[in-house]
Amino acid sequence: MSRRGPRPVNERLRGLLVMLPWLAERQVVSTEEMAAHFDLPVDDLVADLTLASMCGISQDPRHLIDLYIDEGMVHFGLTKYFERPLRLSQAEAASLVVAAKAASALPSADESDALSRAIRKIEAVLGADAVNTVDVQIDLPETVPPLRDAVTDRAVVVLEYWTPDSGRTARRVVEPIEVFSDGPHWYLRGIDRDQRAERTYRVDRIAEWTRSGEQHSAPFTPRRDWFADAPELPDVTVVIESGWRWVIEPYPVRSVDELPDGSLRVRLVVTNRRWLERLLVRLGTHARVETPLDRRAVGKDIAEVMLIRYRMT
Repeated sequence: MSRRGPRPVNERLRGLLVMLPWLAERQVVSTEEMAAHFDLPVDDLVADLTLASMCGISQDPRHLIDLYIDEGMVHFGLTKYFERPLRLSQAEAASLVVAAKAASALPSADESDALSRAIRKIEAVLGADAVNTVDVQIDLPETVPPLRDAVTDRAVVVLEYWTPDSGRTARRVVEPIEVFSDGPHWYLRGIDRDQRAERTYRVDRIAEWTRSGEQHSAPFTPRRDWFADAPELPDVTVVIESGWRWVIEPYPVRSVDELPDGSLRVRLVVTNRRWLERLLVRLGTHARVETPLDRRAVGKDIAEVMLIRYRMT
């Protein structure tokens, strides 16, 4: 099954800032329910909660949060230490508000949750002057809010969608399931009526879109790993120098093996040749294609094309 490499730590931390207050209100909840609420695969949720269970003011078990998973149920509680009132300076409190506002602006949070209420309480103590200087915004593509509304209204949408393979736009009729972000990009996930299958569309590749006027009854399904439903897609095996490990984070991979010299042998899913060309240009001499044989010269070929075009300008 295809999967992404390790998720960035800052992304996981932002998610935990939203999840833990939500969990504190419920104390016991199933992993399936929590994963669906936060649009995470269950395995990713369990990994994040396992990380959170090791958090505290020290590694003394008395100072760690009480968080564990048993038979598919998440159990959460706070030790007595965390029941003590915090003694924060104004600067510390303001920093806390900034971090909390950034977390509350994430798609998984809403204005009525515990985190938002905590922000309002701290702001009340800080006073208007300090609060008015804090303004946290997360930039959203202008297409995202109306697409979210279409998801909420269960409205069928018609997309003019550009694909890098053909360099053209094509009409897609989609029953939208969710809008979500992954790394720097936003995506629309839904059922493609022509393909009769679930597909994911990058929002910045939607040239235009409209509602069809119909409603759909497609059920919400948990998000799967990238390309989990596309085993037919080809892959390439690339050997990457140890200092360029970042490549496994944003890209879908099928396997990663560390070699004795510290370099990585990575099997990457290849959606199209242009994507592979761009990646190899970025990596330059720090990577080489191992298999298949007919892809070994891709990086060299595209570099030569770029050099010829540069000389012609």
